[in-house]
Amino acid sequence: MSRLPPIVAFAAPSGTGKTTLLEGVIRELVGRGLRIGVLKSDAHRLVLDKPGKDSWRFSEAGAGCVAVLSAERLALFQRLEGEVSLVHVVQRLLGDADLVLAEGFRGSGLPTIRVHREGGPSTEGWAPPKHVIAWASDVAVATELPVLPLGDAAAVAEWVWARFGVAAPPRRPTLVLPVAEAEGLAATVSVAERLSRELDAPALVVAAPAVAVSAASLTGRVRVVGDLRPQLGLLGALFTGLASGDTPEVLLVGARHHAAPVALLRGLLASGSPTADLVYPLVDGRPEPALAVYGHRCLSSIQAALLSGELKLTGWWGQVRSAAVPPETWATWDPGRVAFPV
Repeated sequence: MSRLPPIVAFAAPSGTGKTTLLEGVIRELVGRGLRIGVLKSDAHRLVLDKPGKDSWRFSEAGAGCVAVLSAERLALFQRLEGEVSLVHVVQRLLGDADLVLAEGFRGSGLPTIRVHREGGPSTEGWAPPKHVIAWASDVAVATELPVLPLGDAAAVAEWVWARFGVAAPPRRPTLVLPVAEAEGLAATVSVAERLSRELDAPALVVAAPAVAVSAASLTGRVRVVGDLRPQLGLLGALFTGLASGDTPEVLLVGARHHAAPVALLRGLLASGSPTADLVYPLVDGRPEPALAVYGHRCLSSIQAALLSGELKLTGWWGQVRSAAVPPETWATWDPGRVAFPV
């Protein structure tokens, strides 16, 4: 059985603004690196599939569960024979989330933020939630509970963050350090060993195939691997790192960035969001591709670019989801600009 992440519900009569608030809270929390799941209650008969569609026909033929898979989305149509518990749904479908936000479910007993808007819909005949832990309102509310500003999703997200103590899981990258002629294998391995210790991460030193084969065996978490695309420079090293690494992401550290402060590397790893395939710093108005975090989904885009003859390190970036780290952010981790000498 999957884990049960924390769940917090938002409840209000329809038309109060809870969906708009939830939308902003989701953006804020995802921006902090959290994986957010959302569960919405529907008081009406839920109809998502369309008569005549293949998935509808399979269900009508008697299939209890029909999944539709595309390159970016998965839809699951499952026939229910009776009421299914909310906990079961969250554990089965949303167990990988760091936090689940629920819209509705007033009778569930979930910890609930009650949303109120002055001049909003009447609450007459509307049963209030069982377990209110806070209000989100645009006016004062007669309550001893916290009252959060309805129009400030960032403040509501901050309160939820503090209340439920959730934190984004740290990225666990493989460090990828290409061997530059000016530095040589031994110097690059020495940098890799230091960064591997300080970041508690495995490291790959990418060298020319002949050099990698002749390199002495290393101890610890540093490996020397042969460049799979030795004619392509940093792009070849990145390709090799993604193909050879055992982690979902790699942190490419080009030779000119070997002196980068560990605080900067940690900052890059903590930036972006779980949906970003690429996290890079903006330096003097330009992206810096030689000191960036690349997700495994970049590999297929690189392969497609190589097949089309695109050999630039950034030539395929438009095909993946990316997040830029602005100078005012990375400068707090590298105030002396050690990683980006002018």
